[in-house]
Amino acid sequence: MTLRGEQLLPFFGLAYAIWTIASAPQWTVDDAYILFRYAENWVATGIPAWNPGQPPVEGYTGTLYLALLAAAHAIGFPLEPTAKAIGIFAYTLTGFLVWLILRQLGIRPLVQGLACLLYFSAAFLFPHALSGLETTVFVALLTLAVYLSLRAVDCQRLHTSIVTYLAFALLAIARPEGMLFAIALLCGLLLTPQRADSMLHQLRRLGIRIALFFGFPVAAVTLWRWSVYGDLLPNTYFAKVSVFGFSAGLSFLEFALQYWAALAVLVLVVAVPEWEQWTEALRRRYQRFTPILIALGVAALITLAEYSRSTLQMNYAHRFWAMLYPVGLSLTAFGVEQGLRTLETTALQRPLRFRRIQQIGLGLVVLQLLVHIGLWRWQERKFLQDYQQLLQEEHARAAQLLQQLVPPGVWIVVYPDAGLIPYQTKLPTIDGGRLNDRFLARHQWRGVPGDSIILNYIFAHTPAAFVFKSGRDDRLLLNAEATAIVSDPRFDPYVLVASFRTQARRFAGRYFLLLYLHRSLVPSMATTPSTSPVTTSGEGGKDVQP
Repeated sequence: MTLRGEQLLPFFGLAYAIWTIASAPQWTVDDAYILFRYAENWVATGIPAWNPGQPPVEGYTGTLYLALLAAAHAIGFPLEPTAKAIGIFAYTLTGFLVWLILRQLGIRPLVQGLACLLYFSAAFLFPHALSGLETTVFVALLTLAVYLSLRAVDCQRLHTSIVTYLAFALLAIARPEGMLFAIALLCGLLLTPQRADSMLHQLRRLGIRIALFFGFPVAAVTLWRWSVYGDLLPNTYFAKVSVFGFSAGLSFLEFALQYWAALAVLVLVVAVPEWEQWTEALRRRYQRFTPILIALGVAALITLAEYSRSTLQMNYAHRFWAMLYPVGLSLTAFGVEQGLRTLETTALQRPLRFRRIQQIGLGLVVLQLLVHIGLWRWQERKFLQDYQQLLQEEHARAAQLLQQLVPPGVWIVVYPDAGLIPYQTKLPTIDGGRLNDRFLARHQWRGVPGDSIILNYIFAHTPAAFVFKSGRDDRLLLNAEATAIVSDPRFDPYVLVASFRTQARRFAGRYFLLLYLHRSLVPSMATTPSTSPVTTSGEGGKDVQP
């Protein structure tokens, strides 16, 4: 391939990504509507609260993205399109940052182009660009922080890296994990050899800049959050914490097999033939980056350990591993680059081996690209279609019925997906998923007599309606906590007035929404608990259960 062709590879990847996003199902994940509700309430009341007038709870993850949404809403931009625009921009920016990292590492144009092709074709990233959540913003900020760290080390200008410290600050307030990565990168940056050689006389200046451009912004946001919510950690942390398990590890293994297996083999193919020379060349050429790489590795391991004791309910499209992909892709690229450089030293003596390794390497990249295309075509795209259909046929219709039947200002309970329904109804809501409820997040259902305090808490709000996710459309089938609620004598006044079903293939027959309404609000057509519920199908028709 000519040099010009190699330089055009990133643009081919970008063109594919633009075409894929433009033709993708325009979905929005249910949790994004939680952010939209907070943004609207922030603009309306001055406080990012879940239920205005109630003690505020931090049911979102990361202040930065919510602030962007609130600012856009205050100006007059619609929230959902704005969230998608931010997500797509951050996704594209990350691809550009990957290219900058590769240039900073001295990677040849062909390897740069192939790495950019892999990034822009990765199937799991498209859902995040369109989801409405902060995922791609966090990924972009982490990649930016890594790039600026590498650049600061190369330029030996740690004391003047104001932009770097500002990037660390933005990363720290983007997500709780961002704080960990920001501190790790800052430590790695300060431990680079340049500090001992040329920075000792400027430590005072360095400390002032770090304090002003990293410490002060992060401390200000943290103190503001603490003054509003009374906690240093978001409520989502307490809602997700659980006992140690292997689900996160298995999820990461699936991600690694789908997106890293061929690339891992590629690195081995170019490294093993001259292993000693390869490792020595890596050490010699990239030793200056060792503190940065160690810091990243430690932060990633701590994050994985934390995820292993959390309930990752929204890990669709490998969401929690997306942050590792651009940096991992860059590390793979410079491993391949150094392998090729080592092999080139013996190419004249062993030309056939060099040519065969090049062919195998290119074949592995093509194989990975085909896997990306296949995963998008037969997995991720279908998931987006089915999920959006589910929200429209069940959640949106349940919200519409609640708006008709429940007076403003009256409480409802939503188990467990409290996103679109509370956002559209604007009703005070108890979030059975616990993200937006301080009490429930700190009182998990254990199956013991003490769980009665959870039931007392819920019924103390005298909710007008309950909306449950269920595995059946004629009776509740969810979990022990939901069963205990509907079995409680205080639930007797509630009538199952509607069940919502979807025709989406992934969810049909196993995901229903059941709407229970207090008898005093039930229309005259259904006034007793024995009345058959109205069932709404995905096609919009209504019929009565036999």
